[in-house]
Amino acid sequence: MKNLILATALIASSAFAHEGHDWREDYMAYLSVSYELPMSYEKSSAPRFHTKRVDMDFFKEKLITLTATSDRRSTANLDIGREFLKAEYEKLGFTVRFEAFGGGSNFVAEKKGITSPEKVLILSSHIDTVKCKGANDNGTGTIGLLAVAQELSKKDFAYTVRILGFDKEETGLNGSDAYVASIHDKANVIGNINFEMMGVNSRKDGSFHVIDCSKETSMVLSQEIKSSIANLGLPLTVVKACTDRSDHASFWRHKLPAVVISENFFGGDADPCYHAKCDIVDDRLDMTYMGNILEAVLDATEKLLK
Repeated sequence: MKNLILATALIASSAFAHEGHDWREDYMAYLSVSYELPMSYEKSSAPRFHTKRVDMDFFKEKLITLTATSDRRSTANLDIGREFLKAEYEKLGFTVRFEAFGGGSNFVAEKKGITSPEKVLILSSHIDTVKCKGANDNGTGTIGLLAVAQELSKKDFAYTVRILGFDKEETGLNGSDAYVASIHDKANVIGNINFEMMGVNSRKDGSFHVIDCSKETSMVLSQEIKSSIANLGLPLTVVKACTDRSDHASFWRHKLPAVVISENFFGGDADPCYHAKCDIVDDRLDMTYMGNILEAVLDATEKLLK
């Protein structure tokens, strides 16, 4: 028998609202749905391994370093953040560059595929913040991506993995819009997995979002992540929601597959420090919860990269 999972939310508005906007329980930001989640995605009778691979001590150390500045909003502070990420990715053997666009600069790190390097899987996060340190929004997404990349650096894959740190997400997805518009060979883009804030699970129930808005090509990505949750026996529950309020939406506008990974925003589960001065590295950030999410995304990413 299948479990019925209810997500509480309503249809997305057409206008973006980022800085100064509160997503928590935002009934205009999400699509209200109820859906059935197969039991095979909730647990696994035969996990493929028991050893966690994502290094959460590394994660916490790098998150503290990233959030040492007062924010990542000014050009000066963003440059500090980008240079920090450049050094970290170069240590892992990635090639790194910055791509300027009107009003900002995106961070790009890349590990070439061995047999079909023209095929590219894009993993992304936004590195900018509002007027706060942004430990969760979006330090957890940015450093979560770095922690996944640390594991990806240890293997060779058929396809290229490209890491993007988008600028100006909080002012309206400007960095991702500029980047996706500049892609010349869109046919070779496998898709985008966008890492959003993932640090808070107040109810301690493992609920989080893998958002594809039921777009057929994007569902290929979300199904890989759900399959990894099941195969690894991870204590996570996917709560369905639909929103276009992060950088994955820039890929959708160009007909490219994309999903966004996020902590649960509903039922009192959201971060009380969202877009607030208290968004710092503290005990509200659940390292075990984040580690489980990152394990699932790492496993799915490896399967997609072949």
